[in-house]
Amino acid sequence: MQTQNSKRQRRGSASTTLFAAVLGMFLVCGVVGQFFGSMVDSVKGFFVEAPKPVYLTTTATMEPFVHTVLERGEVESSSNIEVRCEVNRRSGSAGTNIIEIVPEGTWVEAGEFLVRLDDSALQTQLIQQQIVCSNSESAVIEAQAKVDSTKLELSEYEEGTFKEKLAQQQSEVFVAQENKRRAEEYLDYSKRLAERGYIPEAQLEADTFAVEKARNELGVAETKLAVLNTFTKEKMLTQLRAEIRTAESRLQSRTKTWELDKVQLEEIQDQIEKCRIMAPVAGQVVYANNQSRSANKIMIEEGMPVRERQTIINLPDPGKMRVKTLVHESRIGHVRPGLTAELMLDAMPDLALTGKVTTVSEYPLPAISVYMSHVKEYVVEIEITDPPRDLRPGMTAEVNILVQRIDQALQIPIEAVIEREGQYFCALPHEDGTLETREVFIGTTNETNLVIESGLSAEEEVVLNVRTEQVMEQMDLPTQEAT
Repeated sequence: MQTQNSKRQRRGSASTTLFAAVLGMFLVCGVVGQFFGSMVDSVKGFFVEAPKPVYLTTTATMEPFVHTVLERGEVESSSNIEVRCEVNRRSGSAGTNIIEIVPEGTWVEAGEFLVRLDDSALQTQLIQQQIVCSNSESAVIEAQAKVDSTKLELSEYEEGTFKEKLAQQQSEVFVAQENKRRAEEYLDYSKRLAERGYIPEAQLEADTFAVEKARNELGVAETKLAVLNTFTKEKMLTQLRAEIRTAESRLQSRTKTWELDKVQLEEIQDQIEKCRIMAPVAGQVVYANNQSRSANKIMIEEGMPVRERQTIINLPDPGKMRVKTLVHESRIGHVRPGLTAELMLDAMPDLALTGKVTTVSEYPLPAISVYMSHVKEYVVEIEITDPPRDLRPGMTAEVNILVQRIDQALQIPIEAVIEREGQYFCALPHEDGTLETREVFIGTTNETNLVIESGLSAEEEVVLNVRTEQVMEQMDLPTQEAT
């Protein structure tokens, strides 16, 4: 019994050992096979072809070509009645402050109130100028009185004083002549008496002296008369006439001064009247705020100063409206007067409007600052066709200017073309991964696509990213001359 059991145990051990040996052989074969398999795969990898390069491509399409310039602008009237500040700027001030102004958007009739400007300083000037005018008027009255008095003095001398002195002097001459005559007669009589011895010689000498004295007195009287007629009269007339001319000149000067003072007074009164501005025509009030791209915007509101000749309010004609927009220098060359434009208002997105370009500025706007001096923008004005009554100045609009439209044109994206020495080339991919370099002739262009005149056909596939180093290495391009 024990012998049989021991035999069974030996047979079981042998079977187990055999099974383990077979299993081990299979495991070893599997490991070896896997190792050799991986080695074979690794070796095969050296002989497999590299993957084909992948390019971003597109196809040439025959479809409508549209070239537009898209910008944003602001609605304004092309026919504005500008209400300006006509108050002169005072030295040392920034302008005249707005005291009162009608709300923007108000409809006004001709003659209705619009703006009241600060006139307090002008009222003070008015009082001062009234005093100046009163003083200058008094000076004129005084000068006029002086002219009148000097003229009276002249008349008084010619008609009174001179004639009186003339008569007096003539009387003296007449008396002297009479005294001379009597003295001469008495001397003759004395001579006859002396010859007869009736009078002494001394008496004769006395009578002779009396004649000489009378003759001298007559000469003096006649000289005085001649001096009066010849010199004194002319001297007094010249002096009095000079005084008249002097008085008249002073009167003229003071009259001019008074007139200038009155003109200044009228100007101040006119300036005070201009501080109250009325509507020249009927219309809707639009503040003339500065809508330029400058950071220093002009704001129209109560308390803000306005300069002389500065526009305060616009009264637009609602039948003549336009959109003013700014176009960058890179696109301004495409825009010209006469082009049509589609307009869409932010406030009325469902309202389709059209217009026509009327004005393209020749010069760019000044730069906002030195940091933005490289940005050049030009003003373009688009007249709106049949503007609706609801359209208001100041509304923002999207402007789409139609530069060119072609019903059917073969076109590809701009990124699919590269330029060399004035020639244009595309890259066409092949199934084997190589690229064909083909020259194309281009026509017009917009911001995204090029029109192909020749060199490509519709539905041909072209590489988009032709300017990348990977694509350019595969293309046969002319050598670019060094600049």
